[in-house]
This record gives sequence, structure tokens and C-alpha cells, in this order.
Amino acid sequence: MSGSNDRPAFERGTGFLLARLGSLTARSWTAFLGEHRLSQGQYAVLVALDRHGVVGQRRLAELIAVDARNLVPVLDQLVDRRLVERRPHDTDRRRRVVTLTEEGSTLVGALAVAAAEEQDRFLHALPEAEREQLNRLLQRLYAAHVPADGPE
Repeated sequence: MSGSNDRPAFERGTGFLLARLGSLTARSWTAFLGEHRLSQGQYAVLVALDRHGVVGQRRLAELIAVDARNLVPVLDQLVDRRLVERRPHDTDRRRRVVTLTEEGSTLVGALAVAAAEEQDRFLHALPEAEREQLNRLLQRLYAAHVPADGPE
């Protein structure tokens, strides 16, 4: 295996490495979601509902950072697959709430396990301690550039 110093200088720069690895992980993640017939938006909905329980459609749109109008077709697809359920709010019939179905909840659990396995495959070149160190460093950089209440 050749060392990193065998690569041209531009391939050793932090910016290049972050961008290139980001591209590779994005492609890998998109393929992973595709295997489960999910888009990034659909995945975000499932994970948000798993974390927050029953929520209104407007709040759900805020949680996943999409325009509420763009959420409707995403929800329609998930409803068609019986992964989520929409129903009128208990006290305000004009509002709609969304919740995971049993099938949706099962899928979220299975996705968590499969995503961890996919991450292990991607990070196979690093021992566990270095993976943890990399994650801590990336979290620190992320926190420095993205406020805790979401992107600017």
C-alpha cells in the first residue's frame, strides 16, 4: 500500500480531502438509501418522526429544514408505502399530524443498523480509536461553522 506522501500535494490538502471524502460519502449514502427505496428527504422524515413522535406537518417541515409545501409529496410517498400515517389533529381539525407506522418504526431501526455497517465499511482503514478521534474533530469543526439551532 502506498503512503499518502506518494500523492500529489493538492491531494494531501485538508480542503481537498474533506471535499473529496464528502463526495464519496454522499455517493455511498445515496446508494445506501436507494437500496431501501428512500430519498434523503424521506429518510429525514422517518428519523425525525422516530425522534420526536407525533408532530404537525408544519413542525416536521421545520425539523427537517424543508418548505412545508415540499414536504407534502414526500409524505404522500411514505404514506403510500405505509411507513407514516397522517391524520387530523385531535383538537384542531384544520391541522394534520404525522406519525410513524409500525412498519416505519421497524424500517428506521433496520436502517440504523445497516447505516452503522455501511459506515464501518467506509471507515475500515481506521482503527476504532482513530474513528472516534476523527468524529470528535469533525464535530468540533461542524459546531464552529453551524449553529446548534441549524444552518444560517
